Amino acid sequence: MSTKKIFGQELIDQAEQYVSNLNGNAIAHLKDNRTQGLAYLKENGFPGPKAEEYKFTRLTKAISGKFDFATPIAQGDLPMDKIADIKKRHAGANILFFINGVYNAEQSEIVSTAEELRIDSLADRADAHELIAENSDPFQAQNNVYVNSGVVIEVPKNKKVAQPVLCYYISVDNGVNYGFVKNIYLANESSQADFVHFHFSEGNAKTFVNETKNYLVKANANVKLYKVQEESENAVYVGNTNVYQEKDSVFSSFVFTFDGEVVRNNLNIRVDGQGCESNMYGLYLAKGKTHIDNHTLVDHIQPNCNSNELYKGIIADQAKGVFNGKIFVRQAAQKTNAFQSNGNILLSDNATIHTKPQLEIWADDVKCSHGCTTGQLDEEAIFYLRARGIDKDKAKSMILLANAGEVIEHIGLGWLKMEIADKVMERLQVD
Repeated sequence: MSTKKIFGQELIDQAEQYVSNLNGNAIAHLKDNRTQGLAYLKENGFPGPKAEEYKFTRLTKAISGKFDFATPIAQGDLPMDKIADIKKRHAGANILFFINGVYNAEQSEIVSTAEELRIDSLADRADAHELIAENSDPFQAQNNVYVNSGVVIEVPKNKKVAQPVLCYYISVDNGVNYGFVKNIYLANESSQADFVHFHFSEGNAKTFVNETKNYLVKANANVKLYKVQEESENAVYVGNTNVYQEKDSVFSSFVFTFDGEVVRNNLNIRVDGQGCESNMYGLYLAKGKTHIDNHTLVDHIQPNCNSNELYKGIIADQAKGVFNGKIFVRQAAQKTNAFQSNGNILLSDNATIHTKPQLEIWADDVKCSHGCTTGQLDEEAIFYLRARGIDKDKAKSMILLANAGEVIEHIGLGWLKMEIADKVMERLQVD
């Protein structure tokens, strides 16, 4: 009789020891989430070499050996110059700081009134356990085991948050190499908000970040999520973003990934109401030995809904990109319109992309399509620009910028659109 091999056993043992050592010093109403997360890990383990969902993204560094875990950063160790600069650049916005995964209320600035925007700790929300996603991924299960902090950011019914909510996730190199983040975003009926998440490392921090964010988008609510990732070359990041949409709601996701040793973004959208719209945009620029993996899933449960997905990648040097996007249309989800596109440009012979667009359709009255393109720069386009006096390097950069612009143009915040365009132009060396 064969015995199932469990990968990451040392991490599982460490998680079990962590739970047994809590002795009640934890958020009581999250006990069931913790217990279920540990049970999932003990049953399934972490992804090994044959794990289909992690086939092209090996996380050996993350699942081998023991790790130290994040602790609150002392006031004197905070990157105060960086924090001051952020506050100056975004004066008048809601700014939340999470240092090594821990919310820093003292440095955060909230300009919206409590009637517009409510922020609670998970410990103060007795209903928090109801807002946490099920264990469908080993890293999400691990996150549930260690959850003992985090916030619930709530927009009340019929309210619009006039100013964007900026969340800065800063990794500080203080010897800690494993951090957990769990935040919940609740947009009540007919509410509206823009959330902008910035992820970056101070210095060349050696970190592993395990992050789960849950978005509950109630009926007729409209939420936009922007995610900008600029981690260090030694940073490993695995993030699960779980979205639950009710009827007539709109959720739009924008993911821009520029740096990190290994970055894995899981975006899971559950469309459980009629008349919903789901938009997903992604742009990843990988260079050096960076590895960027985007996995998306749209689960169409109810009829008369639309989803649109566009991800673009530019891969240079020895970098690797992965895109796996799945559209799942259930039998009851008639009149679904779902479209997915992934395009990649490889700038060197050593650059790699693995792309897998998927459709699984059980309804017969739908309009669905998917497609992907992978190739090098268009030589005819380069020739056209050079014939007009533009040198070769500049011509290449202009073509790449135009390609990236197909995603950037959908950004709804003007200042952020300019900021992302500037980052892309700097990376592509466009004047």
